[in-house]
Amino acid sequence: MAAETRWTHFTRKPRDAPQDYIELGELCRVHRGQVTGANRIWIAGLHSAELPERTLVPTVTKALELFRAGPELTDIGSLKRVVDLPTDLSGFSDHEQIEIYRFVSWAVEVGACESAVAKDRRSWWSVGLREPAPILATYMARRPPAFVLNPGKARHINIAHGLYPREVLGTPILKALVSFLRQSATTQGGRVYSGGLTKFEPREMERLPIPGPKMLLEMAS
Repeated sequence: MAAETRWTHFTRKPRDAPQDYIELGELCRVHRGQVTGANRIWIAGLHSAELPERTLVPTVTKALELFRAGPELTDIGSLKRVVDLPTDLSGFSDHEQIEIYRFVSWAVEVGACESAVAKDRRSWWSVGLREPAPILATYMARRPPAFVLNPGKARHINIAHGLYPREVLGTPILKALVSFLRQSATTQGGRVYSGGLTKFEPREMERLPIPGPKMLLEMAS
């Protein structure tokens, strides 16, 4: 035990997946959302009100938004926006650039460029949100993960995981996958912390057993 970095697996009996099941990771890559480095700066508010609308991206910023959404996140209008500036600002009009530079100057004053996350970026002012994930999932709670279809193409920060199919999957199969995961997901397979808090790292979520593509297609029909 002294040589182990994780002890949770000592207390759990391994699950044998039914025949024709695969691991989720064989069908989808799981990626945690982008880290902003300073939510008070990069989550839009009065301080970013003058920025061009196209730089303010509807984004899941709280796990509660996914728990409340049900099987599909359809109302992205109620989500907060994240300021997601490109690394190259030359594509904006003169007026837009003035507002962007004003925002960036304020961000410098409040230390946004000094965080370890910002320093590690290609351009410190560019959060670089991932492409919208077809399926979003919570990964830390005192309950099983919530899996939610994302037809509105909301982005997500690091309070959620995004499931990205390795091959193009039609909406019926995606719905069947979400339905199965919502019904079958438990806290088993995650890392358990004090008080029953369970966390799923991306690779741990990828090990969840799911029906193979043929079975999902049958479930979708």
